[in-house]
Amino acid sequence: VGDLITAALDEGVGRIILGLGGSATTDAGFGMAGALGVAFRDASGGTVTRVGDMASVAAVDLDGLDPRLAEVEVVIASDVRNPLCGPDGAAAVYGPQKGLAPEDVDEVDSAVRGFAAVVEEALGTSGTAELPGAGAAGGLGFMALGLLGAQMRSGVGLVLEETDFAGALGAADLVITGEGRLDAQTLSGKAPVGVAERARESDVPVVAVCGQNQLDADHASALFAAVYSLADYELDVEKCLRDPLPILQRIGSEIGAGLNR
Repeated sequence: VGDLITAALDEGVGRIILGLGGSATTDAGFGMAGALGVAFRDASGGTVTRVGDMASVAAVDLDGLDPRLAEVEVVIASDVRNPLCGPDGAAAVYGPQKGLAPEDVDEVDSAVRGFAAVVEEALGTSGTAELPGAGAAGGLGFMALGLLGAQMRSGVGLVLEETDFAGALGAADLVITGEGRLDAQTLSGKAPVGVAERARESDVPVVAVCGQNQLDADHASALFAAVYSLADYELDVEKCLRDPLPILQRIGSEIGAGLNR
């Protein structure tokens, strides 16, 4: 992520939208900060370069931070509201989804907490780790808020705004949205809900297409005119993942038939 930001700076951009979704690690932005010129030191002054050694970080050297960042507006697009640490933090909630062993969660959470305290001291800030969204993308939210002075925005709201969803909606008879799995997490501000709410305000029906549907009937009907799940057409999940096109074509035909009735 830090390398991508640097590439954007090289192109002379004045505004960066940083989308924080899934990530492969819980590093509190350690890697991004390093790529942007931040150096992390241990108690003896040595440079810490491995995220696995995060717990040994005792000081932060900001002298090498890319000065161009001060002239750029950074906006975070994220629908995750988790803080950085604790039972609702990045390691506890999302770490196991990335392969973190349950017995290692507390150790990683403790390392992230100590690292964050050192970073906040260097930045002259406090409370950033507790802010909603600081735990997004393995803690990238924390580093983006603190180091980059980023503004946190609803991911779906920002995307719909940037893509002029309202303009497209004005010419639409039907909106099709969806995601891999519709479930309880969908209801916490994910894209399908944002799309459905805005379309409903304009009296345009919304159909959801997903891999699996785990919403109860009441929630589903409150948001969508219909929900089509690939798993309802093909019980073999691997086949749905490997060759979804024929199933999607069948679903598309049924949606089209419904429009023509």
